[in-house]
Amino acid sequence: MTKLNYLLLFFSIVSIAQQPQDSIRINGTITNNVKFAKVVVKKFGVGSFDIAAVPIKNQAFNIAAPPDIEAGVYRLQYSQASLHEYVDIIIDGKEKNISFQIDVNQPEKLPVFTQSEENKKWYNYQKVTQNQLRKIDLINQFINQYPVSNDLIIVQSKMAYAKEIDLYKINFKKFITQNPKTWAAILVANRPAHFANPTDLIKIQDYNIRNNYWKNIDCNNPKLINTPLYTEHILDYLKYYMNPEMNFGEEEMTEGFKKSTDTIMKKFSGNEATKKFAIKYLQLGFKDIGQEKVLQYIDQKYTALVQQCTDEKDKEAFDKRMAGYLAMKEGAPAPEIEYTDSKGNTKTLTSIDAAKTIVVFWASWCPHCMESMPKVNDWAIANPSTKILAISLDDSPIEHEKASTKLPNLLHYSDYKKWQGKAVNEYHIVATPTFIVLDNTKKILGKFASWEAAAQFLK
Repeated sequence: MTKLNYLLLFFSIVSIAQQPQDSIRINGTITNNVKFAKVVVKKFGVGSFDIAAVPIKNQAFNIAAPPDIEAGVYRLQYSQASLHEYVDIIIDGKEKNISFQIDVNQPEKLPVFTQSEENKKWYNYQKVTQNQLRKIDLINQFINQYPVSNDLIIVQSKMAYAKEIDLYKINFKKFITQNPKTWAAILVANRPAHFANPTDLIKIQDYNIRNNYWKNIDCNNPKLINTPLYTEHILDYLKYYMNPEMNFGEEEMTEGFKKSTDTIMKKFSGNEATKKFAIKYLQLGFKDIGQEKVLQYIDQKYTALVQQCTDEKDKEAFDKRMAGYLAMKEGAPAPEIEYTDSKGNTKTLTSIDAAKTIVVFWASWCPHCMESMPKVNDWAIANPSTKILAISLDDSPIEHEKASTKLPNLLHYSDYKKWQGKAVNEYHIVATPTFIVLDNTKKILGKFASWEAAAQFLK
């Protein structure tokens, strides 16, 4: 039995039976609760996964964890509608009783611990530093936006800014020094704050902070995989390229993700466990957000490492992706597609006479598709030498016809098999919309995840 299955079995037993004497007991009180019915316990690893669910009765819940539970941070998610309503608790195996209460009407929603010195110190530190960082941020904004740089109030604000940063650093170092070798100290030490020059443009501040992001963070501690620390750091680091205020184009974002991947892999490569964690988490993340080019970059650059990290199911998916990259590479012949035209005649992709052909995979149930397809239809009017074959992943003829009739300048087809369709599989489609641009001989010129990228290429 795996450790995870053991945890699931243990939690399911203790939720309905008497708690063993040597178990670790967690008692929570959720005051002013009128809508939350259960608490889901999450364990961290490559992402997070549920290991138990316990009911909330009379605004309280009780959990018994096995005495040999892996030490780390566990998330108690009391809202299934919001990802931001939870309590993270440190379980170190030493403290056998952990009790807290949380008022869901309070805006900050920080728990107050009555039992567990470790968690009490950790959350008290978070409360103090949240206020400090909020103050520092507000002073930064004031200095940055004030119109006269040499006014006395700005001079005073700069002094106050420097003083608050010094206080933060003193508090940060003091906490780590006074709580040696504790989980709380390790978590605090590995979440340092970085500060910018408040007179710089905000974009420059963000750029400089990002360049120092991994400074003083230990990325090679396997114990920290069982906390949200590493996953949150990787996400925060990647979000830079998803910030709309930075105005990155799709190609810039893709290249930024690739460079970020290399930086992350370099940082996490000092330990086999953290290295494997990082590659699997990056693969999972870029697959989930449809960044196929970045996923391909990871698969091909880190092939040997990826193969070490895969089980049989993962290996099958990896081999399928690698075959897809080869089949869809630039210059490869596009797989033949047979489709039925509006008159009921059977046609083929190769019979389309055009300077260029675009094969687009879309669906009426896909929001991004329904936003992009009218633009594609308009573009087709202005570019008659290029033909567009729209392959729908709809499984409902009615919905497909309703949507396709609004796009009269495209060639339409669907076999109504959704992800199991012949063309979908032969073109290795993993997300909609996907655009494949072909030359006049039906060889592949490029594959794109958005119409904006495809249109830019066609220019």
